[in-house]
Amino acid sequence: MLAKSVLKSGIAALASLTLAACSNGWDQPLIAKACGTSMDDAKYNSDGHLDTTYLIARFAGWDALSAAQLAYFSQAPDDFPIEYSAPSGTARLFLLQFDRAHLLSSVLHSLHGGGTDDVQARQANLAALLNDQLDDHRGEHNFVDMWKAGFAIHAMGDAYAHVWGINQQRPGQMSYNPVVGHIPDGWVRGNPDVIAGNVDNYERFVRALYDVLATVDANPDGLDAYLNNVRDWSRTGDEAARISALSASTHPARSGDVYNCAAWGQQLAYHGEIRPYLEELAQILE
Repeated sequence: MLAKSVLKSGIAALASLTLAACSNGWDQPLIAKACGTSMDDAKYNSDGHLDTTYLIARFAGWDALSAAQLAYFSQAPDDFPIEYSAPSGTARLFLLQFDRAHLLSSVLHSLHGGGTDDVQARQANLAALLNDQLDDHRGEHNFVDMWKAGFAIHAMGDAYAHVWGINQQRPGQMSYNPVVGHIPDGWVRGNPDVIAGNVDNYERFVRALYDVLATVDANPDGLDAYLNNVRDWSRTGDEAARISALSASTHPARSGDVYNCAAWGQQLAYHGEIRPYLEELAQILE
């Protein structure tokens, strides 16, 4: 029992150190604030998952509440660090939990170590999977598998971000590996999870996600304007412009009881439905 407690504390410490290294240093969005401590304490760059998913869902024609719920689940793999983060996947190798390490790192965070063909196949397969999950449910609030769609979006975003080649101006494309991920390379060449350093891949992801989420109320002009703003603030390094671009549609006025985040989070039990879903994803993607 003591050994297990020490090992669990080790996972938490490793995750905390890694998360601190990934902090983006600016105020968390209101979606995070509305969702309690697990979201308030987020240390990962939330703009690539939480903010982006919300914004693109809104441009795709989703209402604010449905978009927020989808965004919550797309951010959850980073905001529940001990349960679902990539550093937790690495730490579990030392616990000899190889299956869970694989499902977290290689599957959920798309750190599969594959080459160009594997990277492109992963991106396409996740888009197809998400399209199937959302069939007849686009923009629908609280449908039963919303968490699955959010997890698929997280894996899809990482399938574009966790790739060296395009973002690092190197030949070819290769996914970072599931053991050390992008952290060592990121210390040298920049964190690929930061939009400004990975704009080309970010735009590819955003357009692919928009295509899957689009409803009859979609706003392609708004999407184009947003991506133009992204390129502008990425080029100039204008922090105020970045926050403005990410915040403009992310913070609509709403009542305090709109987001039932506690109930959403209760759906995320690894030994409930999460593990079988990740195993299903592994079969589809690999």
